[in-house]
Amino acid sequence: MRIYQVSDCHLQIGNTEASTNLVRALQHIEGNGDGAILLLTGDLVCNPSVDAYEHFREIIETHVSNSEIYAIAGNHDDFQMMKAVFNGSRIMVKKTVKLANGCRLIFVDSSQKPLANMPLGSGRVSNKDLSLLKKWSRKTPSIVVVHHPVVDVGTEWFTQIGIENKAAVVRAIRHHTLSVISGHAHSFFKVPIKEGISQVVCPATCYGFDHANPCYERNEDIGIMSYDIERVGETFDVQESIMPINR
Repeated sequence: MRIYQVSDCHLQIGNTEASTNLVRALQHIEGNGDGAILLLTGDLVCNPSVDAYEHFREIIETHVSNSEIYAIAGNHDDFQMMKAVFNGSRIMVKKTVKLANGCRLIFVDSSQKPLANMPLGSGRVSNKDLSLLKKWSRKTPSIVVVHHPVVDVGTEWFTQIGIENKAAVVRAIRHHTLSVISGHAHSFFKVPIKEGISQVVCPATCYGFDHANPCYERNEDIGIMSYDIERVGETFDVQESIMPINR
């Protein structure tokens, strides 16, 4: 089973570069013709509006034929607006999905505003979502899907705009978890969370961040991720691949 991940599109009405990059990423997926699951992992638009989400929905439904498309919100998104605009389309907003091979996708919303005074771009996971994460990741082999990384990655300025209660999120991730996949960093990372569980961070389709630079700097390194999940008896093997998208 294959899963594709597209993240941090930052679509804006009138920004042709962001739209062009997203279309190029989707054409790459469609060209493989494998009918895989598509995950859209937040910061779908830059400034949330009904028009922006309708534009995003139109691009997705025009350029890929995937029947299973799931979206989560990022810090730039408005969760309720996004959910309303996508209602009735092929883009679904779910809490969890049981896959045909017996694995589960768990969608964790980190787009809520922090309770403390944190920099713009930070997020928080609700107590309700923490309880569901703990319940589902304890029972079934699962892939956790969340916008913000649940452990620190990248340069110092970036670590300041993470999940406020990330320690609670890590505690809620139980032993049946196969992998945690996210976006937000605009760059690829793979780092351990706890024994046997890794955090995989997807590049963006809009622009990259140079995490080798201690100051904020964009670059042209954009791309998507693919994950091949193979079931072997009662165990699962997850292999991730970075798929660069040239501008």
